[in-house]
Amino acid sequence: MLEERAASPESFRPTVEALVQAMVVWDDENLRHCQRTADYATRLAEELGVPAEETAYIRLGSLLHDIGKIGVDLALLKKPSALTADDLERVRLHPAMGASILERVLPAAIVECAAAHHEQPDGRGYPRGLREPEIPLSAMICRVADVLDSLTTDQTYRPAMSLDEALAELRDGAGSRYSARVVDALLALMDREGLEAA
Repeated sequence: MLEERAASPESFRPTVEALVQAMVVWDDENLRHCQRTADYATRLAEELGVPAEETAYIRLGSLLHDIGKIGVDLALLKKPSALTADDLERVRLHPAMGASILERVLPAAIVECAAAHHEQPDGRGYPRGLREPEIPLSAMICRVADVLDSLTTDQTYRPAMSLDEALAELRDGAGSRYSARVVDALLALMDREGLEAA
């Protein structure tokens, strides 16, 4: 893995932009999802009082959280029906593939979003089955932002949920599927400022 350097998040921007361009070529729809996820994650980090530099890393990590999907057949990701067990096994490789790509050129503060954004507080996530004390805060923030955008956006296998329905899912899963701390921050942000879903 790339050795950590005393550098600002901005110093990694050229590398991030190059990786974003790879995502554009592969699937610009997924890139738009990642951009919205990064926007949500930034607001959540700010709501949680995360320091500015760490928030900037969370933004970059969230922007690149799904880059490992370039190693998954696009037809599988856009399949209009339910995924089989074999399909799910292949899709679930993307966090590890993303981490493998990013760790060669970016610091761990960015890589951890790709590596752990499907981990769950109850240990039932993937790829490592981590529990909340082991999951980086950046990845827990990215997970809530990722799910919020996915639920409120049309998918090939289902129409978008309303914002209220998506928030109910996040609230129901708080403490098990999603970090309760991050979900609470989202709800507080919604109550105070509102949050426009895509």
